[in-house]
Order: sequence, then structure tokens, then C-alpha cells
Amino acid sequence: MNLVAAVLLFLGLSLSSFYVFPSGMPQPADLLLFGFAGVMTIMALGDKHLEVSPFALCWGLLVFWVLLVCLGWTLILESTGFFVYPAFFFFNFLVGMALLRFLRVYGERAKGLIHNAVSIALLVAASQVLVQLASGINRTPGSFNNPNQLAYFSLCGIVVLMLLDDFRPRLRPLALAGLAAGVVGILAASSLAALGGGVLVVVGWAMANATRVWHFARLLLVVPLLLVVVMLVNLHSEGQIAHNLQSRMDRAPTKVEGMYEERRFDRLSQFPEYAILGAGEGERRRFIPYHRNEIHSSFVNMLFAYGVPGLGLFLLVIFAALSRTPLYVWVGVSGPLFYSVTHNGLRSTLFWLVLALCWYLYRQGRQASVRSTTPAFESLSSGHPRAMH
Repeated sequence: MNLVAAVLLFLGLSLSSFYVFPSGMPQPADLLLFGFAGVMTIMALGDKHLEVSPFALCWGLLVFWVLLVCLGWTLILESTGFFVYPAFFFFNFLVGMALLRFLRVYGERAKGLIHNAVSIALLVAASQVLVQLASGINRTPGSFNNPNQLAYFSLCGIVVLMLLDDFRPRLRPLALAGLAAGVVGILAASSLAALGGGVLVVVGWAMANATRVWHFARLLLVVPLLLVVVMLVNLHSEGQIAHNLQSRMDRAPTKVEGMYEERRFDRLSQFPEYAILGAGEGERRRFIPYHRNEIHSSFVNMLFAYGVPGLGLFLLVIFAALSRTPLYVWVGVSGPLFYSVTHNGLRSTLFWLVLALCWYLYRQGRQASVRSTTPAFESLSSGHPRAMH
């Protein structure tokens, strides 16, 4: 295993829940992951045959379209403010492609590294949650800048851990601690969308384990352990988690009634012409008095900012990632997608890594196992990569 790439990926993922700078600025983990992508890109230069998978092609076309829309509006409005947003798309694309190549070359060792790193990242966030709950903070942000970031990261982190174990988590201390930390993060953030997404993940988890007696018995063992952890954290915070959840539930009807304006969906209805080719994500003064804050929905934001082509390509990326996965994976991954209906999670690297893992684990990974007896794959697994995906 390439030691430099492994260290950069491990540290980048382990510290991905630790925010130092304001939101929208590169964090320490982003610099490490960018270095990881750079190392893997250099390694790819030695590949004899570079093949482009359908998933990579769809994702690359999405990034290209986002860049094209932003370039067009930059020329029209003579403003460079549009280029901040495609930078996120391009960065996540580079990291995703690098991760796929890392998985393809190093297989099970790469999966174990990712699993441990994401578990540590969830524990880092949860450790800050415990400190903040003890100090009396209501909706805790953990190691992030706001509670919604904590909730979304925790939800995506749980899904990553589930995917790596095929939604049948092994009874390992670090893995169970990571799952427990993710649950604590979601509950402490008191995000209704994350709670709804979490329910879908649990349903997918139950579906994956209901077919075999041992898997179902293991599920019955893990669930009480997670509940005990949540109860202990609630007692540690003197009932703060339960109080926060009750307060959020009481506000739910009001939030649903005001969602149209609060989530800025009204911007789309007031300026529907931008849904054709996209308005970009900068210079919101064009939309006065509907210009305050971004649109809080990944799907609606893709439609308004990048038009029908952008939304279509985004949905195509999701479909390509999930096209050959079992039903329980569709249900589990729908957790972050459900959250994305009322929150903009397009800049989250962990969300894109969820899609990349779906592609690799249930399509490329299975194909690789079938080809494991061929000389071509033997040379690949021995450290001589043949393809980049």
C-alpha cells in the first residue's frame, strides 16, 4: 500500500469532522484529502489503460456542466464570485475518483482504513457534543460550525460504515463506537430531517439483516447497545437531548408550514426561467427580495442553479451509483437523500463518498471478485493498477 496516500487519506477522513475556519472555507482535512487526490493522480499516470466508468463519466459531466454554467454567468455579469461553487464540485470529484482508485488497488485494506478513519471522525464530533451538552448548549454543533453540519455528517458517516459492512455491522469496538457516536451526533443536533433520514437507515439495516438468523440476532444485540449509549449521554446532559428533541417535535408543524419560504423554494417559483439552464450560485442580488440565504435543498438548488441539465445529471449520478445495489442499500442511502430535500448537502465530501462507495462495493467490487482468477486482476491486486475509475 502506498504509505503516503494511505496516511493522507486516513488523516483527511479522521479529521473531516473537525472545523477550524468558517463554513465555505477549506478545512485542515480538505488540504489532506487534496494531497491524497494529488498522490493518486500521479500514480494513475503510470496506468497503461485508463478506463472511464459510467459512474465517473456521469459525475464528470455534472462537474463540467456546473463549471460551464458558472463560466457563462461570470462572462455575463463580469463577476468572479461564481467560481467558488464549482471548486467544491471539482474537489469532491477529485477525491471521489482518487478514493475509487485506492479501493480498486488495495481492496480490503483500503476498506478497513476508510472504516476506521470515519469511525474516528464520528468520535471526534461526538466528544465535542458531550462537552457542549455538559455546558448547557441546546442544539450542539459538535466540532462543526452549526448543528445541521453535525447532523448531516453523522448521518452520512453512519451510512459509510454500513456500506463497508454491507449493512451488517461487525461486532468490533471501534465500529460500534463509531455508530454510537453517529447516533449521538444526530440526536444532539436535533435535526428533524436527519432523524427522518436515520429512520430510513435503520429500516435498510433491518431489511439487510432479516434474511439470516445470525445476522438478525446480531442486530438484536447491537440495537440495545446503541440505545444504552444514547440513554447514558442523555443522563450525562441532564435530559438535554430529550428536551431538545421534544422542542423540535413541538415546532415541526410550524416548520412544515413555513418551509416554502424558509427553505427559499419561493426563489424558484418567482424566477422559473432560471430553471432551464441555471442561474449559478453567486450574485443573489439578482433575486431581490428573494435573495437572502441559499436554497436549502440539494435537489431544488441543482434545478435553480444549474437548470434541468444539472438536476438531470445529478440524478443520473445517484442512479448510476445505486443501479445494481440491493433494495436495502437503496433504502439506507435514501437517508442522506431525504435529508437533502430540505438541506443543501452538495458541498459535503462525505455525501459524494457515499455514492462512490455504492458504485465500488456493489458494482466494481463484485466485478473484481469475479475476475480475481484472471491474470489481469492478479497484476492489479499485486499493486500494478490497470484502470482508473
